[in-house]
Order: sequence, then C-alpha cells, then structure tokens
Amino acid sequence: MVGEEIMKIMKISNDLKEQMNKWFQERTQKHISFVEKYCKKAAKYNDEFNALLDCIKNHDQTKFKEPELEPYVYITWKYKCQDDGMKFEDCNPPENMDALMNKATVHHIKNNRHHPEFHDDDFTEEKFNKDNRDGIPDEIVNGTKMNRVDIAEMVCDWCAVSEEKGNTPKKWADQNVNKRWKFTDDQKDLIYELIDVFWE
Repeated sequence: MVGEEIMKIMKISNDLKEQMNKWFQERTQKHISFVEKYCKKAAKYNDEFNALLDCIKNHDQTKFKEPELEPYVYITWKYKCQDDGMKFEDCNPPENMDALMNKATVHHIKNNRHHPEFHDDDFTEEKFNKDNRDGIPDEIVNGTKMNRVDIAEMVCDWCAVSEEKGNTPKKWADQNVNKRWKFTDDQKDLIYELIDVFWE
C-alpha cells in the first residue's frame, strides 16, 4: 500500500513537471513571437532599428540552456500560479530553487543587452531585489550606457509582456524609468516615443 502511494505521488510529480516544462516552452516562444512583432514595427519606424531583425534571433535564448533553463521553468510557473490564483508551493520546488531562480535571473539580465543591468558594471547579484524580482531595488541600476538599439529591444520586450499580461508598457515605464533603472533624458524621451509608436 505504501509503495502504491509513493508511485502515485511520483506520477503526480512527473505529470506536474511535464506541465511546467510545456508551459515554459509555450509561454517563452509566445513571448519571443510578440517581441518579434514589435521589433518589426521598430524596423519599419526607423531604419536605425533594422538591427533588431537580427537581435530577435537571440532574444531570450539563454533561457533555453543552463544555468537558466530549470530555474526559468519554475519562474515561469510561479508567474502562472500568481495569474491563476494557485499556490506556487504546491509544485514542491526544491529547497534551493529560490536561490537558483535569483541566480538564473541575474545571469539572464547580465547576458542580454536589452536589460539595463547588462550595461551597469557595478550591478551584482547582491544588488538584485531578491524579495521582489519586479520591484524597485535598494540601489538604482545604471542604464545610461544602453545604445538606441538596446533601448528599442527593451521597449519591444516591455510591449510583448504588456500584450501577454493585458496591461500597458507606459504604465510599466512610469513605474520604473528613473526609479528602478536610471536613464538619460534622451533615453527617456526615446523610451516614451517608441511606446507611443509601438503600442496601439
């Protein structure tokens, strides 16, 4: 009887892991397709952003290999749980998964140019907001070294997430520009200009 119960728990666990992996693949590919849509809008808007048509080939590809892959399966599932009113703890994440999720996020933002953290030489894992990955950190991140193409890809990313979540990139920008991420006045103007152009 005990053996049957263990087998049942293992089956549930394996089924859930399969669901989590499937959701990660579907959601991430959908996100990338949305980013591609906005990158094409950017290229049509200004020839200077034609480079985004190449950038999109690599957008978020680090999520598909370690050290990001397994933690991002859990990160993506955690957001799904929040959106669906479920408890993330019900998927029985490994004890060290929170730490791995934080490390994977830091690895991701330090290895992808469309994140302001990539450009901040002083940004370290210790400066990452571990309690709220989408919240304002204790110390503002310096994004002032981002070039215009990097900013355009970042805005495409924001638009893609807004389309998924049913909110607006302007609201996200209002909450984060020069609060979470430091930008120059020219960069700030470009961010809002591109949001106006891309977002319908």
